[in-house]
Amino acid sequence: METQELSQRMVAGVLRILALFPLSVLRKFGRIYGWAMSLSSVRVARTTRTNLALCYPSLSPKQLRVLAKRSLCETGCTLFEMAAIWNWNAAALQNLIVRFDGRDLLEQELKRGGVICVCPHWGNWEVAAFAFGLNYEATSLYDARRLAGHVDRVTRLRSRFGLSMASIMPSGLRTVLRALRSSEVVLVLPDQVPTRGKNVVAKFMGIDAVTTTIVQSLSQHTGASITLLTFQRVPKGFHIRVEPISRSVDDDDPTTSAQAINDEIERVIQRDPAQYQWEYKRFRRIPDRDYYS
Repeated sequence: METQELSQRMVAGVLRILALFPLSVLRKFGRIYGWAMSLSSVRVARTTRTNLALCYPSLSPKQLRVLAKRSLCETGCTLFEMAAIWNWNAAALQNLIVRFDGRDLLEQELKRGGVICVCPHWGNWEVAAFAFGLNYEATSLYDARRLAGHVDRVTRLRSRFGLSMASIMPSGLRTVLRALRSSEVVLVLPDQVPTRGKNVVAKFMGIDAVTTTIVQSLSQHTGASITLLTFQRVPKGFHIRVEPISRSVDDDDPTTSAQAINDEIERVIQRDPAQYQWEYKRFRRIPDRDYYS
């Protein structure tokens, strides 16, 4: 058995064992894990501290340390919640949807055609696997290169309740275009540094960031409407929100559209900055700047 396959099986086994615990206990494990990371200099902790210092320059060093610790604890929760999301049955997972605001908006837009849901890395977007997979014809875009050797397993687990997965490759983009033209939902996570496709530089939390233009492109090719989608971590589960988004997101100018998306994400982050996944190197690939060296 290859080392990679053995590693994947071990991870799967650990997650199945953890899935025996209730969500409250999984979150406690996650916060302990995050607390341990906050005491270390591992890459996740370093990147979190760097991003927070860039985005919140007015905070004192003590305030930044506190926020970084809270953020890493939320990151830990996201990791341990995967045990439930990837292993619990549909009925148990549906019980984790504490509140779903904006369902009427989503269904109203679906009557008119396809809907692009802009879904930032705030809270735990993996909830979409069951919240949308069980209730809608929905497809999520993903970047296979970010999943490395785990792509097959991860996409299989994310799609076990019907959520379709489409890679950001020509074939995957054709799948997404067909879905939108068939009046389905497409989820796009727009706040990672794009590794493919067209992009522009737009401000994110006041800092230059390479930003994808795929939301604007998909909308203009299909006429799909655009909404904002979030999955906030709350006691006993998750609060899902589908909300109207700035009309500038559909602007003809790609930079204006990208800036509007970043502004909307910033608005969401301010609800609870700790729930944003600051461990991503969001400000990579800006010429002559290296914040993460």
